[in-house]
Amino acid sequence: MRKSVGPAVLVLVVGLAVGGCGRVKPSGPSPTSNPSRPTITIDFTGQYHGPARAPAGARAGGTITVLKEAGFEHLCPQQIYVADALAHGQLIHRTLTGYIEEPRGGGIKLVGDLATNAGETTDNGRTWKYTLRDDIAFEDGTPITSKQVALGLARSFGALGQHGPQYFQTIVDPQRRYTGPTDANPLPPGVTTPDPKTIILTLPGPHVEIPFLMSFPTSTPMKSATDTPENCDAKPFSTGPYQVKEYQKDVKLVLARNPHWVASSDPIRTQYPDMFSFEFGPNPVAQTNRLTNPTGADRSAVMDTDVAAELISGVKADPSLVSRVSSGATPFVAYAFINTRRVKDVNVRKALNYAFDRDAYIKAVGGYDVAQPATTLLAPVVPGYKQFDVYRPANGGANGDPARARALLAGQKPKLIYCFPNTQLDQTVAATVTAGWGRAGFEFVLTPIDAGTYFTTVGAKGVECDLILGGWAQDWPDPESTLGALFDGSKIVDEGNVNFSYFDDPGVTRALADLRRVTDRASVAARYGDLDEMIMRDFAPAVPLRYIRNYTLAGPDVGNTWLSPMWARHSLVMAYVKA
Repeated sequence: MRKSVGPAVLVLVVGLAVGGCGRVKPSGPSPTSNPSRPTITIDFTGQYHGPARAPAGARAGGTITVLKEAGFEHLCPQQIYVADALAHGQLIHRTLTGYIEEPRGGGIKLVGDLATNAGETTDNGRTWKYTLRDDIAFEDGTPITSKQVALGLARSFGALGQHGPQYFQTIVDPQRRYTGPTDANPLPPGVTTPDPKTIILTLPGPHVEIPFLMSFPTSTPMKSATDTPENCDAKPFSTGPYQVKEYQKDVKLVLARNPHWVASSDPIRTQYPDMFSFEFGPNPVAQTNRLTNPTGADRSAVMDTDVAAELISGVKADPSLVSRVSSGATPFVAYAFINTRRVKDVNVRKALNYAFDRDAYIKAVGGYDVAQPATTLLAPVVPGYKQFDVYRPANGGANGDPARARALLAGQKPKLIYCFPNTQLDQTVAATVTAGWGRAGFEFVLTPIDAGTYFTTVGAKGVECDLILGGWAQDWPDPESTLGALFDGSKIVDEGNVNFSYFDDPGVTRALADLRRVTDRASVAARYGDLDEMIMRDFAPAVPLRYIRNYTLAGPDVGNTWLSPMWARHSLVMAYVKA
């Protein structure tokens, strides 16, 4: 899952221990008390029904304002693969499965959303059956049927889904011959709808991760087989508790209540505020200042970024502000991806790793409240994570080893194009990290890219960037959803890439394919950790920057919001306005 721009960089889901409420469950580590790896349970029995549990003190009415530096890249559900839209898109989009989060470090449940449960299989994950709930409808009152869910899946194969996750598409159609619904071929391979309430997925082999994949907006129902990506982004058709009332891209988005959403059909969401108003533009300093001294609408506002780096110490010193802070570890890792199609010399890539000044970088992003030094591709929450530091400086410090980097460069002074989202924090980070690399002789062309189109731009094969600032969190609790997403060269396509290193090594691709075929996922987790170390040691396709933490504020009149362990931002699906 790419991380949205704002808090620091580029998103799916958290590093989760896995429990279960049924016969089939993905293999993983035992439940843990590690607060950054909350336990997840999977409801295969259908015990979670709507309405969602009412929070204490909840009341209807009011508007919650969300302050965002940049707009949403996509709101069309099958195009969504960035954390901000995955988080806040839940207000308008529903999926076959979804997550119930417990506040502040509690567990997480993968449950049926549109479906009655997380899925049913009797053949160890080769076939999955989903039965739709009663009283589910589009914003115009049209009932949602299995055919519309199937149409959403079908449209994810074509232009309407090229920027979204590609796991399901690759599973059912490895050669990617299906390109979307036609009169002759309305359904993707393996998808059938025997009746209006039932959708069946028949796969080439066992895939126990399907319940997780169906939580993506890939499985959001679609009404139209002919809608364009542009129209769908401008006015997505709601299936959730809110619908689009007004949308000016990169200016504002206003959501109002959807009158055809039925609370008893939804175990995940509530519908307390009259509206949600997203204001695009305020940078982290402006957001912090507005929420440290909130008046008017800002009293019921939340930040969609971290407290500005230079203002964190002031917030920490004020107990009245600390009480409104949401902070903690997230599943995201920030990287400087090295475009290996352009930076072909592995010694240059290794030199970038040796010369990286982590101490200066962490200070630039706000200190250890928002960052822990990263040296691996896998996040610590991922099953199979292996702690290592291939490029540890000779003196063991945190300022890098420019002397070792210069030795690897052997007199070269590479001039590299450094691409990053054009946000205030990322401008600061760009100046800091390039200064550190400059100690080894590197030169840079700094290339800010509009934050609202950043991932579309850098995800196009042939992009003229040598270094690409980005970030990732695993899409489900399995290392395949990190290494297999970011470093499998067989998945590089013309548009919508997440392999921002454009890394394509046949040996690594074969190793990932071999690991992917093993159905006992726990048995191969450690091998992914070893592969992580080998990729960094032999190929250095990225510079791991930090394991991301959050430190963000909500207004005093916002009730029942917390730092989502899945999306690394305020959870809004059960929020309300206090006064």
